[in-house]
Amino acid sequence: MIAMDLKIIFMLIACVVYASAQEPAATVTLKTYGSYCFPKCIRYEVYCQQDEDDHPYQQRANAVCRSRFIRRGYAGRLAVLNNGYVDGEIRDLIKSNKLHKKKCIKNHGFFIGLSDSRSEGRFDWKNGDRMGQNDYENWARGQPDNDNKLDRRNGQDCVQMWFRDGNKGKWDDEYCDERPKGFVCEVPDPYCHTLAK
Repeated sequence: MIAMDLKIIFMLIACVVYASAQEPAATVTLKTYGSYCFPKCIRYEVYCQQDEDDHPYQQRANAVCRSRFIRRGYAGRLAVLNNGYVDGEIRDLIKSNKLHKKKCIKNHGFFIGLSDSRSEGRFDWKNGDRMGQNDYENWARGQPDNDNKLDRRNGQDCVQMWFRDGNKGKWDDEYCDERPKGFVCEVPDPYCHTLAK
């Protein structure tokens, strides 16, 4: 009987730990104006590093993002940081909350919604837009480099905000399933609920 009780307590603790790992470490809502001057809000959520057994890492991060929504709004996705304003705000959010430190991420980065997994060297955002020649980008020096030492078949097809070697959130192509990472979600807030007080 005692062994059964201990097993149930352990399972409850494990569930609580896993559930808390799925909560964002920091959030910010940014408001922009779209067509016809209607406001458009997006809440960005930064998550600390995944568990070691959360394979495949980038796909699991994207699944967490897709499970997020605000009131009957649209599902979230890995963040599309396709302009300097949003990219800078997310970097500032990470740094001001000290999420780039080892307490949050041991493997130096946060997955974002950019990848060249469909065609090497042609990067697509999770919203379907292809990164063009004149589009905003924030690559670290020497990146993307498609290093394939750890995954000879695929190389580095995912993109992270990299906090290593003084890069302070610049982009780096990274293996999609080699190391657990933190990640950044964007969650549409069509009526700007998260800005209302």
